[in-house]
Amino acid sequence: MTDPTTEAPETAPFVAAIVVTSRGPKGPHVLLLHPADIDTLDGDWSWVPPGGVRQPGEKIADCAARELREETGIVATPEPVRTDESDEVGIYRLNVPWDTAVTLSAEHTASEWVPVEQVAERCKPAELLDTIRTGLGD
Repeated sequence: MTDPTTEAPETAPFVAAIVVTSRGPKGPHVLLLHPADIDTLDGDWSWVPPGGVRQPGEKIADCAARELREETGIVATPEPVRTDESDEVGIYRLNVPWDTAVTLSAEHTASEWVPVEQVAERCKPAELLDTIRTGLGD
């Protein structure tokens, strides 16, 4: 695995996805966001984890923390799960307290804490679900 704090900025991964989890009163949940540019609440890419593209010269770990902060208002350093140069998407995870506030950017119109067992119903296509599962450690 590449060290996400020292990789050359021009190498992959180019995108960071952060799987944010929290243990609610009825078990573990995953934070999903509804992108503003998607009209439907059901379908491919309708619900996604926080994440985004690296800026020029930005390290993937810095991208993960920045995107998390910009999209949710959560200031934290997510833990790397998969940041190999062979992967276009770097996957990170973060567990937060159940009462953590989420403040959406203009990029998203809604957020929801989805029970882990219902994530497969929301995260489409399969490659997005695979990202979530990797972040969960499944």
